[in-house]
Amino acid sequence: MKRLLLFTAVFALALSGCNKADPPSDDSRPSAPPAPKMPVDFTPETRGKLSTDDVPLLEQIDRENERVVASALPSMVRITATQPTDPKMKFFGKDFPFKLPFNNPHEIPTEEPAFGSGVIISKDGYIVTNYHVIEDAKDVQVQLQDRRSFLARIVAYDAVVDVAVLKIDARDLKPMPWGDSDKVQVGQQVFAIGDPFNLDDSVSKGIVSATSRDLPDSGGYDDYIQTDAAINPGNSGGALINVRGELIGINAAIASVSRVNMGVGFAIPSNLVRYAVGGLLKEGKLVRGYLGVRLPETIDEGVIAQLGFHTDEGALLAGVQSHSPADEGGLRAGDFITDVDGHKIGSAGDLRLVVAQIPVGKDVKVDYIRGGSNQSTTVKIVEAPTDSPVEGMPDDGQDDPAPPAGSSPGVQGNVLDGLQVTDLNDRARGRFNIDGSVTTGVVVAGVKEGSAAAAKGISPGDVIESVGITRGQTQEVPAPGDFSGLATNLKPDQSAVLLVHHGKSSSFIFLTPNK
Repeated sequence: MKRLLLFTAVFALALSGCNKADPPSDDSRPSAPPAPKMPVDFTPETRGKLSTDDVPLLEQIDRENERVVASALPSMVRITATQPTDPKMKFFGKDFPFKLPFNNPHEIPTEEPAFGSGVIISKDGYIVTNYHVIEDAKDVQVQLQDRRSFLARIVAYDAVVDVAVLKIDARDLKPMPWGDSDKVQVGQQVFAIGDPFNLDDSVSKGIVSATSRDLPDSGGYDDYIQTDAAINPGNSGGALINVRGELIGINAAIASVSRVNMGVGFAIPSNLVRYAVGGLLKEGKLVRGYLGVRLPETIDEGVIAQLGFHTDEGALLAGVQSHSPADEGGLRAGDFITDVDGHKIGSAGDLRLVVAQIPVGKDVKVDYIRGGSNQSTTVKIVEAPTDSPVEGMPDDGQDDPAPPAGSSPGVQGNVLDGLQVTDLNDRARGRFNIDGSVTTGVVVAGVKEGSAAAAKGISPGDVIESVGITRGQTQEVPAPGDFSGLATNLKPDQSAVLLVHHGKSSSFIFLTPNK
């Protein structure tokens, strides 16, 4: 092949030379200098043109970078997980729903290696990585920096946090020191270390781009550190370290349209990893605290102000589970939680993280806002149920069936115009597959095309649990008559906040009159 390329290049040059006319003779042109006689003594230039005053500082930065990376590399491992793989999945993906006509019913799925990274956390062989690195693995191999390889045992894992703990039979290893991810600041320098694309011991440098990032389909614990340090496939489970060589995160995900680094990578904060590892090693599973609240999937712009809150830092409740700590503590839909056990709550994600890490059985103080006034209550944290491990996290919704008959007429002339509602009874529950956690409200039976409700996506089968018309107040609507009474008193120029349950998730929807 090289010979062919060389021949082609020479042929092209020769051809171009043949087609090129000889330049006209011009005795006035300067002649080329004669070629020097060999040998020639060559002395390379060694003096830089930069100011020598700046070089020592840059060299010192280089030395510090080298020192930090050198201290961290012995704590890094390469992970190879052998996973069963159906050959068809390579072409059609895991969610391909149909059987192919040429399927062999006796076909045996093949196995292929998946590569990732890990961090040594104890001298006697405990290692932390991402759960998705070893998910469904038949066996897991761990390679140390000195090239020794060990068969690892999967000690425990938690798919929600995406953390797994491995164990190898080795001694006198170098564990990486833990850093405090709560002190991580945007702009500080970080290093991402791992084995991207099966390349051992790769290091990239960047800064912290953001903290407390939310990611779709992340499992409910949204508190990622974002960095522009290059993270690529194979970096998963690797370390994100600060300039002290401390572990501040476990690299877990990237945002990319090409599945390679585009300057947006994410790491699980070290404090969350540390909590998960501690629980997994102690209990063999992660025991989470649970408050028993329902959190909205979405909150329309304008809802917070309409409900009378002067800040958007907090967690707005869409409801509480019956007989839960929140229920027994008197919390209800529309309350705005601002603090739990001395931890400031800035969002629904904060509430999930804080409550999950509170020891089961502990009595904690909860501060919240209701009707514009600050209030507090005390609740006893319980263990999260296995079928709902993440506080207030909605499951997949259901398809919308046809509306039932026997609905009340909509009200004309305001933002509730076009909404037809009926009772939340057994018949409606069965027909619309309404979640059992919804205990009160009215079922949407019809929505007029072009109405404010239709514009916001409200559809038959949704449950309207409460309506807020007066600023700072909401009112439950247990029957169609209650809803109609509120709608009748609503003026054409007034807005309304609806707490709407759809499928298995709730949303606060802000309806405004057309202008």
